[in-house]
Amino acid sequence: MKKIASKKTLLKQACMLIMGCLCCSVATNWILIPNGLTAPGITGISMTVEHFTGINYSLVYYAITILILILTWFTLGKKDASNIVILSLLYPAVLSVLSYIDVQIVFEDKLIALAVFGVIYGAGIGLPYRIGFSYGGDDTLAKVLKKCVWKSAELKKVYYFEEVLIILFMATAFNLDALAYAFVGQLIYVNAMNYVVFNLGPKLYDMQIIGKNRMEEIEDFIIHKIHKSVTIYTDAMGGYSREAKVQMSCVCNSKEYIQLREFIKVGNYDCFIKVIPLIHVFGQNRDFHKLDDENIE
Repeated sequence: MKKIASKKTLLKQACMLIMGCLCCSVATNWILIPNGLTAPGITGISMTVEHFTGINYSLVYYAITILILILTWFTLGKKDASNIVILSLLYPAVLSVLSYIDVQIVFEDKLIALAVFGVIYGAGIGLPYRIGFSYGGDDTLAKVLKKCVWKSAELKKVYYFEEVLIILFMATAFNLDALAYAFVGQLIYVNAMNYVVFNLGPKLYDMQIIGKNRMEEIEDFIIHKIHKSVTIYTDAMGGYSREAKVQMSCVCNSKEYIQLREFIKVGNYDCFIKVIPLIHVFGQNRDFHKLDDENIE
């Protein structure tokens, strides 16, 4: 039964990765470019390089993502690199194939084209991220820059500075209107991505974590990093091993669930995790309902 479940999980993950790559490729090749629009980030860099060299932007994108993958491996380690390696190879390949399929979805109003692009592109980014994968784009590059260059700066400031540099680089090839559309497009697709990652499906989860060693590190992460309370049962016992265990229960939202799951995965914690979707939670935390709330569906 475990093997069947594992195969089903792998198949589901593969479908979501492929669907994500297809969404991003369709949004870029069939909507963004035919409507004369551009996008910031690695896509914007690739389009700028194509403008000056004539090299197909999808090939440039491929080269940049491979470079980021190599930099990530040597600076951040193989764990960070493993999260981006699949999409670093798969997405540029899909992007390149679809760039040679002549489909153009052109809108009379560029703002409508931008909105459609943003929704589809954001969904394409959000689907893989929802299951723990990343495209290894400018966000990963910001981590590398923080690690190697601006070590004392906050990551978000490094990311913002990086985006400014990309926009300035794009300004050498595109006019101000194109840059403004690129900025608005980014706002749209970031919000679409956040909706896919954090709002589709149940919003609150009860994470029940059972383990024996280093459980205080998980407790510290829950309390001080995602700022949630945790209930601890120290008298739990494994029914098969008859060993004493520690059981934790934490109610968190989708974003915090992903952060906690990633922390446990990266830290190689040996524990059993049960995740239960919740309908309503009442409490004092901002994510919870209050007992006097009305019109709760």
